[in-house]
Amino acid sequence: MDFFKTFTDDDLTILGKYLPCAGSGDCDLTVPSLWSRNDKRQLRFAERDGFLILERALVGVKSPVIVMPMGSGEAPQAIFDQLADDAVAKNRPLIFYGLVEHMRPILEKAYPDRKLTVEDNPDRWDYIYSCQDFVELAGSHFHSKRNFVKRFYKACPNAQFVVYTLDYFQDCMDFLHQWYAGRAADEDLQHEFKAIEKVLTHWEKLAVYGGLLIEHGRILGLTYGARCAPNMLAVHIEKATRDVPGAYPALAQAFAHTLPTCIQYLNREEDLGIAGLRKAKQDWHPIGQLKKGTVIVH
Repeated sequence: MDFFKTFTDDDLTILGKYLPCAGSGDCDLTVPSLWSRNDKRQLRFAERDGFLILERALVGVKSPVIVMPMGSGEAPQAIFDQLADDAVAKNRPLIFYGLVEHMRPILEKAYPDRKLTVEDNPDRWDYIYSCQDFVELAGSHFHSKRNFVKRFYKACPNAQFVVYTLDYFQDCMDFLHQWYAGRAADEDLQHEFKAIEKVLTHWEKLAVYGGLLIEHGRILGLTYGARCAPNMLAVHIEKATRDVPGAYPALAQAFAHTLPTCIQYLNREEDLGIAGLRKAKQDWHPIGQLKKGTVIVH
């Protein structure tokens, strides 16, 4: 019998049993992200001995990868033995994905007689920030961000951040259609649009934080995220108008103001090796990165 089973929308509650409590901080490991991007990631799962084990597709890797077991404490050896047997039965490599520094000692212990090959890809590393930095924008290194926020509110003095509800759904869809219209309609953007629509449609059943930057009924920005660890929130979506300078930093700061005090850190995801995106993330002065990669067990 197959170790994993295909994840469907009906399995949403299973994710909530383990996340965010057992989350590693990985931006992909939130309930909304896993659920809304299920089709692209080809998510499959198993529950064993109080642990959730996920199998997913990963860009650039031919075979599915296994997310490290999530649960309380140390996963039992039996789980790792079963995963090895499952890979043999399917005649494919046993590949784990997650935080390399965390995975390596666990896998060395689980497979003491086998060779491990580590791929630590900086393009997949998540950028981590202090939430308080986004709220305060204090210090000389945030001087340009403060100036952009001031320019935004000078142009839009009545702009306010409001928490998203389903009443805003159609207005959000209109805003998103305009935002995507000016960009290449590649496959990744199409998947992203569908994921956003799915989250906005089912907002009330998902543990999502987020809202809109609005002035006089016009949406100037849309953002949302979810906790990827007990004290960390992954910012999954941040879309703002380009018509008003400073809309992006104003949106980011306004969102940070609304977050509960338990959220001390923001994960603003990876840069995918895109130079412009990397610079944009570095301009917010990250306090560190989550070094994600793969470990192949030979």
